[in-house]
Amino acid sequence: MWYILLVVITLTTFQILHWFWSCFWCLRDVPGPQNTSFIFGHALQLAQSKIGASYNRWSCSYGQTFKLRGPFLEPWLILGDPKGISHVLLSKAYVRPQWDRVIMELFFGRGLFCAEGEEHRKMRKTLNGAFTQQSVHDVAQVFYDLAYRLTKKWTDHIGASNTKTFNIALDLHILTLDAISMTMFMHNLSEAQDNIPALLHNITNSPMANRRSVLVETLVSIFPGLLRLPSPIKRWADQLRGELGSIAENVWLGKVGIGMHAKLLDSLSHYQNLEHEEITKEEAIAQVFTDQDIRLARAFNPEQIIGILFAGSETTANMIAECIYELAAHPHIQMKLRQELAAFKAATGRDPGIEDILNGSVLPYFDAVSRETFRTKSVLRQVSRAAAEDDIIPLEFPLSGTNQKEVHVKAGQLIHIPIRDGINTDEAIWGSNANDFCPERWIEKGGLPPTVNQIRAQGHVLTFGDGPKVCLGRSFGANIYSRCRIGAKPFRLPAMTEFKIVMCILISHFTFAREDSVLDFYQVGGNTLKPFIRGRESEGVQMPLQVGLA
Repeated sequence: MWYILLVVITLTTFQILHWFWSCFWCLRDVPGPQNTSFIFGHALQLAQSKIGASYNRWSCSYGQTFKLRGPFLEPWLILGDPKGISHVLLSKAYVRPQWDRVIMELFFGRGLFCAEGEEHRKMRKTLNGAFTQQSVHDVAQVFYDLAYRLTKKWTDHIGASNTKTFNIALDLHILTLDAISMTMFMHNLSEAQDNIPALLHNITNSPMANRRSVLVETLVSIFPGLLRLPSPIKRWADQLRGELGSIAENVWLGKVGIGMHAKLLDSLSHYQNLEHEEITKEEAIAQVFTDQDIRLARAFNPEQIIGILFAGSETTANMIAECIYELAAHPHIQMKLRQELAAFKAATGRDPGIEDILNGSVLPYFDAVSRETFRTKSVLRQVSRAAAEDDIIPLEFPLSGTNQKEVHVKAGQLIHIPIRDGINTDEAIWGSNANDFCPERWIEKGGLPPTVNQIRAQGHVLTFGDGPKVCLGRSFGANIYSRCRIGAKPFRLPAMTEFKIVMCILISHFTFAREDSVLDFYQVGGNTLKPFIRGRESEGVQMPLQVGLA
């Protein structure tokens, strides 16, 4: 038995030495703030801080690329350098971290959200074929109908008072949930289900970060099986998955073969199994929404619809709400936008159609407001990756206090890429007014500094990510060509068609103003950002605004 004990001691010693080496040797040349907690590192501070109070403040002191400490002194590379970000997001050598994959499986099962490598590429290739520009045009009328339905509801709610204060977030989320369910599955959820408001309340009011949740996140990333233990996030996820799973079952049983749903099935029906036999549409769907071998794809699990309903509704609702919130704070921008839309209607006798909305030269200020929203109101605080192998990350800007323009990383290195208060609003790239909501930067001569060319993503924003794992939802729109130029090179931005249609209708019919309360945005429920009234955080997510008839 002595040799078994020797092996255990040797392996334990090796693990301890490896831990010390990774903590104190990896990223030794990268600057960063002093660590204040062995157990939590900077993780708890980051998780509990409101947007605009962490990454951007650290970058002012330590540059675009710096180092933080995770729990138990784990080194985190915070990468805000545009060249380095492009290298990481476009490379196959970087994958989703273990924690992200575990959480995705908890909510959505083993599907596209968790797939990596060749399997992920095949899934994306198949799905992308269904999200063509023609497909989006086919379903645009659904977005118009839902926007007009919401317009009638708000008009009736305001009544003769001409203005009323209420929480706009819930109604917007119902609209986007109906939009994704009707266009993808031809199923009107809000009319078919009477529990949608309660469901959306559960979705948006996920547990906020605390010491326990941060510690659980760390332990689960090491021991995924621990996620089965009781915790607030586990209870929330189980409840949410159960409720959405019931809806997904009804969606699947009530499916029909028209619209985008049929286009998706048609593109998938070309798949064949390993024996080269043609497979049914149900089996083809299973191949996309599950992470199983083709030979095992014989039944579709309705719970996989959960991912589409969740990701396709929450992100768009948040972006629409935040755009309205910014317009409420800037009456001159709101008025200028409404005047442009009114002038179009006066000249044509109609509201802008899909072609008008997607053509940036027809409504240039509306296009600029949309672009500025995508830049400043990303629904993601950060994108995280883990190095699958040793690598050297090239940098555009040298590490603070040095001439070094590269970072050496070892396999397993965790990398966080700040988006919301990082690359999208970096003053070194966007100028001194980077954090201001300024649509004019997209249409005025010299409004965009040449340094934005350093962001190699389409449209020079990373709101949708980049590379092979770029947000599939950005395809739920069309490439919008603009007359704007950076230097002599025209650029384009993929914008969500749904966002632009809904915003166009709402701004044409309503005015928006902020009330006295102040909203702060926090990261909750994984990586999405939600508004809370300052001093009343316990009341949950809400966005109260004064809404009047235009």
